[in-house]
Amino acid sequence: MGKFQRSKVTTRQSGSAPAPTYTVNDLLVQANQALDTFEFELAHQFAMRALQMEPQNLSALEAAGSIEVELELFNEAKEHFLQCVKIQPNSGYSKFMYLGQMSEQLEAISYFQQGVNLMIAERAAMPQDLTKGSEYLMLSSKISSALCSMTDIYLTDCCFEPNAESQCETYLAQAIQIEPVTPEVYQTMASVRLSQQRVDEAKAALAQGLALWLGSDPTEEDGPTPDYETRLALVKLLLETAMYDEAFTVLNGLIEENDQVPDTLYLFGWANYIAAEEVDESSPTADEERKEQLENAREALNACVKLWHATESTDQPLLQHTQELLETITQVLGPEIEQEEIEGGEIEYEDDDEEMN
Repeated sequence: MGKFQRSKVTTRQSGSAPAPTYTVNDLLVQANQALDTFEFELAHQFAMRALQMEPQNLSALEAAGSIEVELELFNEAKEHFLQCVKIQPNSGYSKFMYLGQMSEQLEAISYFQQGVNLMIAERAAMPQDLTKGSEYLMLSSKISSALCSMTDIYLTDCCFEPNAESQCETYLAQAIQIEPVTPEVYQTMASVRLSQQRVDEAKAALAQGLALWLGSDPTEEDGPTPDYETRLALVKLLLETAMYDEAFTVLNGLIEENDQVPDTLYLFGWANYIAAEEVDESSPTADEERKEQLENAREALNACVKLWHATESTDQPLLQHTQELLETITQVLGPEIEQEEIEGGEIEYEDDDEEMN
């Protein structure tokens, strides 16, 4: 989250009440410091106190809205950003990006488009600095990402709009022109091509996107590696296009980075399940390969179920599909053998209620 701009306006109170010993500026500094230590509730208190002092202060409104997004207070955040639009409708793209994320369908498109227009105008006034990490490239990346978000909306919520397909093509072309080395653009293009049933072109787009970042350090600041959620979505596309080797490569990187995400373990289990179905029947080791893939799938899916409950996830379709896969695997491999360590360091094997010696 970016820092808030300090307000240049100080507070004056009329009447006999003493003026506060702090200003809106001071409160926003305190809010930023609280954000640095992830104390969102405290940061929100500072921002709201600033708004009490100056209800129309743009910096305070943006601060409150940004913090409320972090706190998932989306109705309050949207109201504060709408106030920002009223005060400053023709500059400052961030508020429009937030509003686009919190809105739906054509309303979301409208907000994103206003933000994109402002960013493009701001970019046009900049020197074309192609140095890594430059403001020019960072802004280009934001424009490209917004255009991808607009494409996704026409792929999903607005897919029945008569101009949906043409709008997707327009946004993609614009995104590639502005930022041709962003993996997200090619991933979005693959989604569009799959919706058009142009699978080979989808595979080509995915391969082109992977070539831009695969093998890079995901911890590198401002590096080319997409964020975790984007890579999770990428795995789904890779599985849908039968690019299994690439899917496992991305999944292994995700698990190495964070193995406590239910969605990642679900996809790893699902990928192994698919791999088991794709085993070459003519191979002399086909049965062993299939068994190994299914065992890997079961291990990951069991871990997914445990994490789903531990993290209090609400993704019921994911849990349902995970349980269905586990039931199918049990039908093929038989009930899972549990191991319990008993006294003396020996292992006792249990298959349901029967002991196995």
